[in-house]
Amino acid sequence: MIRFLFLHLLESTFFCLLLSGLAYGLRKGAAARHAVLLLGVTKFAIPTVLLARTGEQIASFWPAGSWLALLTYKLTRLFAFLQDSFPLAWQTELLAIWALGVVVLVAMWIVRLQQSKATLTAPSREEALVFEQCRRLLGVRSSVSLGLSKDLIEPALRGIWRPTVTVPVALFEKLTEAEFQTVLLHELAHAQRFDNVTSMFVHALACLFWFHPLLWFMERRLALEREQACDETVLVCGMTPDVYVRGILKVCQFQICGGAGVSGMTGGDLRERLALILAGPLPVNLLCVPWILVAGLAILMTLVPVAGGYCEQCAFGGGKSSSEAGAALRCKTPASCPQIAR
Repeated sequence: MIRFLFLHLLESTFFCLLLSGLAYGLRKGAAARHAVLLLGVTKFAIPTVLLARTGEQIASFWPAGSWLALLTYKLTRLFAFLQDSFPLAWQTELLAIWALGVVVLVAMWIVRLQQSKATLTAPSREEALVFEQCRRLLGVRSSVSLGLSKDLIEPALRGIWRPTVTVPVALFEKLTEAEFQTVLLHELAHAQRFDNVTSMFVHALACLFWFHPLLWFMERRLALEREQACDETVLVCGMTPDVYVRGILKVCQFQICGGAGVSGMTGGDLRERLALILAGPLPVNLLCVPWILVAGLAILMTLVPVAGGYCEQCAFGGGKSSSEAGAALRCKTPASCPQIAR
């Protein structure tokens, strides 16, 4: 199991780094960068072994030529060396440490979510009217409600199945109507983008692979891109940058809170966000996610492990079972592999 996990992490890390470089090249459009980075993180949730087994099944009735077998042999020797060098004698201990870390992090996550719960009250007529105006302006069709709480100190979107925009009770009195609209538009943008679902998904992966620093870095980067994407959406709705910045600064007078599964307004690198807001809104076409690019990358992410299993079976399987193919993978010379020798 350790070997399969190692191979999965190796492939996922390479793919995630590749998409991180691609997202860095998308200098404008936080929504597009967020989608590409999220796809890179999603690779960690797709079992490489299952996709490779699919490729092995394809190779059983559609074998490749000997040239592909020889090429595959040369490419997979490196992976075989890395897998063989893993300390199998410590497999049980490593799995125990891994499981313990997952349990501890998930327990801490649940405790934080429980502590962030608050008792909500119904908004006033004026607040409800502004909220409905913002919903129509942004075109949010999902069932998102507005709630007030004395326990909360920052506007946030909470909940997965029934999301609720929660704001402190005294916030409406401290902001102008235009500033309050920017706050609500920001949180409604989170609801429209399903940011609570994606942030919970990414944090769950970070807890599962807690020993991988790249996932923790990607979680922070996704949080920043998520906030910038909502900022861009607010500006496109017609809010002026100076009004929006004043609203954020007034919100910052409250103590900042948040967590995975909760999308707050003051998250991310606040100084960088304010500078981008004051720079003005982006063209509308840059706010759209390039779904053709994302779909192409998703197909690539799926086909690469399938192709790897196909090539490995063609080179070392020869119609054998997976265990026999794995034993053939560790042959020392091409002559000892019957497929390559032919």
